[in-house]
Formats: sequence, C-alpha cells, structure tokens
Amino acid sequence: MSFSKEIAPIIQRRCAGCHGERTNLGDWRAHTFAALMKPGASGAAMVVPGKPEASELYKRITHKDPELRMPKSDDALDARQLTLVKRWIAEGAKFDGSSKTALLKTLLGPRVHPAAPASYRATVPVLALAFVPGAKQVAVGGYNEVTLWDTQTGKLVRRLGGLPQRIQSLQVSKDGKTLLVGGGIPGEYGEVALVELATGKRRVLDTFGDLVLTARFNTDETKIAAGGAEASVRCYDLKNGERLWSMSVHADWVTSVAFSGDGKYVASASRDHTVKVYEADGTLYTTYGGHNRQYGQYKGQAPVYGVCFSGGTALSVGGGKWVQEWEPEKAKAESGDAGDMEDRFFKQGHARFLAHGCEKEIYQLCLKDGQVFTLASDGIIKQLELTSQKEIRSFGQSGDFAFSLDADVAAQRLVVGSFEGKVRVYDLATGQQTLAFAAQPR
Repeated sequence: MSFSKEIAPIIQRRCAGCHGERTNLGDWRAHTFAALMKPGASGAAMVVPGKPEASELYKRITHKDPELRMPKSDDALDARQLTLVKRWIAEGAKFDGSSKTALLKTLLGPRVHPAAPASYRATVPVLALAFVPGAKQVAVGGYNEVTLWDTQTGKLVRRLGGLPQRIQSLQVSKDGKTLLVGGGIPGEYGEVALVELATGKRRVLDTFGDLVLTARFNTDETKIAAGGAEASVRCYDLKNGERLWSMSVHADWVTSVAFSGDGKYVASASRDHTVKVYEADGTLYTTYGGHNRQYGQYKGQAPVYGVCFSGGTALSVGGGKWVQEWEPEKAKAESGDAGDMEDRFFKQGHARFLAHGCEKEIYQLCLKDGQVFTLASDGIIKQLELTSQKEIRSFGQSGDFAFSLDADVAAQRLVVGSFEGKVRVYDLATGQQTLAFAAQPR
C-alpha cells in the first residue's frame, strides 16, 4: 500500500475540511501524516499499526451511528475507500512520502488540469507576462494556459495549455526555448513547471500546498528558486529536477525570489516586511529589515513585493517611496541583536534609497542592463538609472491596476499587463505606447 498515492487523497478530500490546517474539530488535525497519527480529544489512538479495529480512525469511518460516523453530515466513504484504509492500517500504516510534516495535499503529485476555454467571453487579469528573447513575442498568463502574442500586431501566435488555473509567474530561458511557469489555485494548490515553447510539453518540477507566486532561473540557468502563498522558498536543480532545499522562515507570502549574479545567494521578498537571504545550500544567511524601519529619514513599515540582484548588490521594493539598494554582507553585519539595538537606531546603515516618486505600492521590479523598472499598482511605470539614481522616464498611468512587467533593453521594448486583461507595449527610446491589446483568445 502507498500512503501518498492511495490514502492521502482520501484523507485530504474527506477529512481535511473539518480537521485541516485551520480547523481542528475534536482536537484532531489531518493535514499532515504526523498530525494524522496523533490522538484527538478522546485520547484514543487514531491509528494502531496492524490493527484496524483498534484504530479510532477506522472505527469512526465505519461507525453505524450517523452522529458518530465520520465524515459527519456528509456521505460515508464508499466500500473501496474503506477497504483501502483498512488494508493500509493492517499492513502497518507505513509512510512513503518525503516528510511526515509535509501537507498531505503536496503528496498528491501534479494535477491534470482542465483544458483552457476555446474562447474567452471576458478577459482575465494579466498577473504574469514575459518577453521571448528579441521581444517580438510576449508570453501572457491566461486561464489554464499561457498565450503567446506578436508584439508588433497584437495577434495570437500560440496557446500552451494543460497549465494551472491561475498563472502568477513567467520567465523565458535565454535561448527562447523554455518557459518557467508558476501558478496554481489560491488556498489549494501550487505548481512550478517547465514548458517547451515549441511543443507545449510540460514538465512539473514540484507542487505546493498553496499558490506559487514567483519562480526564477539563476544566471547560468542551472537552478530554479520558487515561493508563494505557502510562505516557503524552494530551490531545484534544473537538469534532474531534484529539490535541493526548502526553507520556511517567512511569516507571510513569499512574493519574489532572485539569485545573485555569482550564485552565492538566493533572496526572497515577503509581505512580512522582510527580505531573507540564503546561502547556496539553503542556510539562512541574514534578514534585511530595511522595509521595516522605525527610525531615521527613511522610516516606514511595508510589505516587499520585488527583489533582484545587480551583481552582489540586492534591490528590493514594495510599499514606501524608495527602491532600496543594499549588500547582504553589510546587512548581516548591521543586523546585530537586542543588546545593541539602541546603538543601531542612531546609525544610518549602508543602504541606498532610490526615490521612485510613486504614491502607490510597487508590485513589480525589473533590472536590465543597469536600468531599474518599477510598476506601481495604479499602472505608473518608472525607468531609473541605477548608478546615478536618476529617473530616466515615467510612462504614465494605464488607468487600471497593473500587476506584471518585463523589459528588453536591447530591443528597446517594455511590456505591462493589467487587471482588465490588457497588454501594453512601449518603446523605450521614445517612451511612447506602440501597442495595446486584450489578451483574450477568441
């Protein structure tokens, strides 16, 4: 018997609603194998390996009294499900997953996603997009698919289906052959996948217990980092798909991940007002708290939505009026502890603050060839020069909430996606909008 393949799906779908991460009726949870095996309020052993009839779990799912039988106020498990549970316990109630504390829904493996609609009756919010190298095409997140569009004409080029319901993160490999996709279903499922642009063939790297919000290649495209609403960060070997490490040190959503240019660090931004920096093996190196300052000229507390690296220097942004530029080594030296907190309050620190002039939160941060592009929630786009800290250009307001942005400096193109489902293309040389279209297959 396989717990992961045969028992976990039953427990997740029939028990976790009342005995899950957020609910523990009867003082019992069944969201992980470790929780499943612990006694509930009665103190009786939920599972006695080798003895189904002595196991409270089996007693409850087979009870004749409707008031005591589980699931309560729902259909009973069918004969096949009851047989599987009984056999699993009889064979020793063995666990065959990677971690006994992992969410059961992450043990279920990749899902077979529904087909995308043949045509869209309405547009869907563009939460992720990415240029194909050369900027002649742009990949746009759709509904259970990614669509490819011509950036000169706005015509649909190709549809890549079989993907999660919501697409939150896209990045195209340097050779233009592979698309890195992050997405899922809010509160239920997350997925990181690689898709061949030419064929649409999908290779799932990993699944999460909640929506994947961000996924990125490292510089030489040998590794991938990903994170999301589960508040964890994971790193993978691209060649064999092996998960190299996983860390859960944030207190809220992981909104952005990035590798340093030299591969020494991985950084993750979060709604918990911090940026975490990890060493290549996943060890937590330091926490940057510049977005949670309570003193000095640049004080303010705000979520962080974007992080990236310029060489060994990190940039991060979210709420507040500035793009913050800082170095992990100096951030570690300045972090200190409670004993020297008062002294640190009176020191400015090493970080530089690039004023972007936007009133709303910055949802996207993009660094290309020494130029910083920021996208505010109200659609205002800023292009800043990193070295001089001067604004090059403001691209105005799109008129709607905007969530996604990408730039190709060599091709002199900028692209932005909005909540209303519109994609807008700009010329970096002139700052003018050259194309706007609804990413709505018809």
